Amino acid sequence: MEQTAAGSRSEGVDWLPWGPAAFDWAAAERRPVLLAIGATWCPACAGMARATYRDPAVCDLIESGFVPIRVDAVRRPDIGERYTLGGWPTTAFLTPAGHLLGGETYVDPQRMLVLLRRVAEAFGRRADEIGAPPPLPASDSAVPPPAGDDPDWLERRLLEQFDPLHGGFGSASKHLHAPALRYGLRRIAAGHDVLVEVVTQTLDAVFQGGLFDGVEGGAFRYCTGRDWSAPRVEKLLAENADALDLLLDGWSVLGDMRCRDLAIGVIRYVRDNLAAPDGGGFYASQYGDDGYYAAAADRRARLSAPLVDRSVYAEGTARMAAAFLHAGERFDDSSLVEFAAAALERVVAETYERGNGIAHAAGGGESVRGLLADQVWTSAALLDLYAAADREVHLDMAHELMRFSLRHLFDAAAGRFIDRVVAADDVGLLREPLIPFDTNCAAAGVLARLGRLTGKDEFGRRATALLDALAPAAQARGADAAPWALASLDLHV
Repeated sequence: MEQTAAGSRSEGVDWLPWGPAAFDWAAAERRPVLLAIGATWCPACAGMARATYRDPAVCDLIESGFVPIRVDAVRRPDIGERYTLGGWPTTAFLTPAGHLLGGETYVDPQRMLVLLRRVAEAFGRRADEIGAPPPLPASDSAVPPPAGDDPDWLERRLLEQFDPLHGGFGSASKHLHAPALRYGLRRIAAGHDVLVEVVTQTLDAVFQGGLFDGVEGGAFRYCTGRDWSAPRVEKLLAENADALDLLLDGWSVLGDMRCRDLAIGVIRYVRDNLAAPDGGGFYASQYGDDGYYAAAADRRARLSAPLVDRSVYAEGTARMAAAFLHAGERFDDSSLVEFAAAALERVVAETYERGNGIAHAAGGGESVRGLLADQVWTSAALLDLYAAADREVHLDMAHELMRFSLRHLFDAAAGRFIDRVVAADDVGLLREPLIPFDTNCAAAGVLARLGRLTGKDEFGRRATALLDALAPAAQARGADAAPWALASLDLHV
């Protein structure tokens, strides 16, 4: 493969970044695209990079017949959401127009040789026939109608999905489901006891299980065992922000000191490992090293800590900044508030562009701009900061980011927000918008708060209309509908 300025020799494959240049080359050379999607915290991605993409025979086939593109799904969540096939690593084959031909997840060298030959042969025979885009991944644009006006439907869904043997929801791997538990805590605080057992038994199981790191603090990604055992030991910023918020709510509502102690552990872990110096934001993740996290404390102290991805992303920093603000209030700790304020202000200062919202990544270099999640979560954190510091600049910026979202990301026909601004040079599935459920729910909550703080009825009306538009999708999601329910509670505060 001819070396280009955009490419870089790495792991035996001369990877190109996602962009029009790579797809133009694929079209000119009549080659299919090999798209590798992964994440820096993912051991399987690292394993495939070491084994498959260093295999000489694999590299030769890629070089002679494919245009290889590698994408970090955290740096480009919009690409990951459209092209990921069942998990990471994703190995996807695309047309030069960016349409999906097929693919798999982890592929060893022998299997990759088979796939490369098959795709090259099929594409060579049928290149002129290939080009129609496949359906987009399922979104919430078409869902069953709501089951009537039933205010207790979510409580019933949570009870139906609750695992009475081990706590949590479902009978397979266990995720924290922080929004569902926070909703339960909000209901308990309001005097409703239907979900008391669901919340308390789940928290008991979490305290006794393997989801939290008992040595260094912090939450792992999830547990593969139904009994909260066998954790996947990656530590991600957003999951730790969710965990911290949940633990603070548990301590506040239930008075459970175990929640307080675990919250302190999360704060300590984040400050020691994921906090950029001098309030420069929060780092994205720490790699999942099974051997390191399985080691006892004395042995772990002699090992090299897993690598931290020091990328600073707007959404992740905003979510952790909001959790730090919550913790600062609960612990009466001004240092947490000050760090959160510095982190949030740095990201906004570095990524905001007048009239174009904020970009995804801070720290310079190219970054995708106009993602809904960045605008919404940053706005939410700015409103929290306004409540803590009473500075109009924070309210004004939250207002500006949501105005940008309403102008450029709101689909009037659907009555909901799309996930990204579509650019003229977008390729393939990036031309087709998605409607992200959780982020739309968060947007409704932000609009409701903006309405109260600014006295503008328009925002409250938009929040109500947005939640109404999301209601059918919510009732189809079971425990995952909790973000909608939380936003509904925020609307009626």
